[in-house]
Amino acid sequence: MEAFYKESGAIKKEAWEFIQAPVGLPKNPATWDSEYTEVAAPNKQPGGIISVLETVLADFSKMEAETKSQDAVDQKEFEDAIKANSIEKARRTQESNMKSAEKERRVAKIASLESTKKDTSSELEKTEQYLVDLKPACVNGDSSYDDRKAARAKEIKALGNAQGILADAFKEDKKAKFLQAHSVSRHQ
Repeated sequence: MEAFYKESGAIKKEAWEFIQAPVGLPKNPATWDSEYTEVAAPNKQPGGIISVLETVLADFSKMEAETKSQDAVDQKEFEDAIKANSIEKARRTQESNMKSAEKERRVAKIASLESTKKDTSSELEKTEQYLVDLKPACVNGDSSYDDRKAARAKEIKALGNAQGILADAFKEDKKAKFLQAHSVSRHQ
């Protein structure tokens, strides 16, 4: 572990650890035979390291410009999406509020109609009970319809005769007779 951390620089090395082991080189290495020349080879860049750096700089500038452009486009799309979503959210919130209010109105109307139905059902029940109570007297009574009709006609005729008698009673020639008939019926 100590060796790893000394290699990474996390632990300070001792002075003697900086000494490198000697490397054995041949007396005349092949690369020392000639000087450096800039030869355009298929795997080398023409112009050396400067041309490589210029190409990398150009590529980096192009990539930076494309990234900034894409960032601007993405920011615009984001803002448009946020605006559209805000409008849609407001519309849906309003729609939700309207539907909630409609639901409250309908629930209140249902409660009102149920109350009215309860009252009407109660009245119907009372009416049906009244019809049941009237059935013995009107349908199954002591007389039939024809008997009651005849009795009513007889009563109307008797009332008509009584009205005629009363109308004649106050005439001069019949007044004495009416009064006499009245006194006779008292003594009997």
